[in-house]
Amino acid sequence: CPKLLERVGEYLAEKDWTYTLFDEDEYLAFNLRLRDGSARVFVQAWEGVGWSRLVVYVTYPTFVPLPRRSAVCEAITRINQTNILGNFELDLNDGEVRVRTTLESDLYIGEPMIDRAIRKGLDLADQYRAALLAIAFGNASAQVVLEMGARDETGTVQ
Repeated sequence: CPKLLERVGEYLAEKDWTYTLFDEDEYLAFNLRLRDGSARVFVQAWEGVGWSRLVVYVTYPTFVPLPRRSAVCEAITRINQTNILGNFELDLNDGEVRVRTTLESDLYIGEPMIDRAIRKGLDLADQYRAALLAIAFGNASAQVVLEMGARDETGTVQ
């Protein structure tokens, strides 16, 4: 039975998504194009006796300027209040915005669960990217982030 990180690599290879494996740190990373821009994805996996954990981080290549971090923090709080799986994080030191999805199980984590964790992170990052950028670099208000993120558009992750 392949290790969890190997199963993630197999999942990505089936999708023809190129990734880099960092064995010494036990994670892999890849870039994807979303509807409104690009994202970098990091996947970490841990396994112990009777449990496994998969953590997916989706990061934007832009950083929130210091004067706008409190507004983006408020927007992220509003977004997180509506989510069950996955959450946004803002690094207050450098302004990096990321989505984190975590799965932990005492059962086998197979392809459907791997897909769910990665897709949910990508979907959240894609859904709110334009809204968070409008708040970070424009004059959009954090109060309208949910409305801005509720665009009725269809798109695919490539």
